[in-house]
Amino acid sequence: MSFEELLVNQRRISELGRMMKLIRWDKTSCVSFSRSGYERGESPGIFHFLGFTFYWGHTRKGAASPKVKTHGKRIRSTLRNVNEWARQIRNKYKLTHIWKLFCSKLEGHVRYFGASFNLKRVGIFVHKAVKIMFKWLNRRRQRKSFEWVKFRFFIAANPLPIIKVHHSLF
Repeated sequence: MSFEELLVNQRRISELGRMMKLIRWDKTSCVSFSRSGYERGESPGIFHFLGFTFYWGHTRKGAASPKVKTHGKRIRSTLRNVNEWARQIRNKYKLTHIWKLFCSKLEGHVRYFGASFNLKRVGIFVHKAVKIMFKWLNRRRQRKSFEWVKFRFFIAANPLPIIKVHHSLF
């Protein structure tokens, strides 16, 4: 081993030491997440990572398979953020500009969380976000801007992003 390789390895070890100090050990644990344990009926391991909840479920053919869904805490916090954003932006720009921004935000959410077995949660999120936008767009002036039927026509003319699987995981 050359001197340069030794220095590189020493730097990596010191970086690893710094990262170990950053880990929240009170929030970190080992979870049993095995197919054989799930099939034997043991308590299935469930864990949360990067905004997803990983759990065991069955495929349509009946085989055990790991599945993901959007973590409920992430959905609630994102919907709160959408509500706050819609409240702040409702009177600042024209409707077409607001809707383009809203659709681009939804597109980012759909692309990130559009994973296998998660389309139901993404669809629920999009529906609730649209209801929030309907609420705040109707509060732009004293008179209602939209009835729900008129709003559906507006959505048809300015479509929402397509909800589909962007990441096939398992």
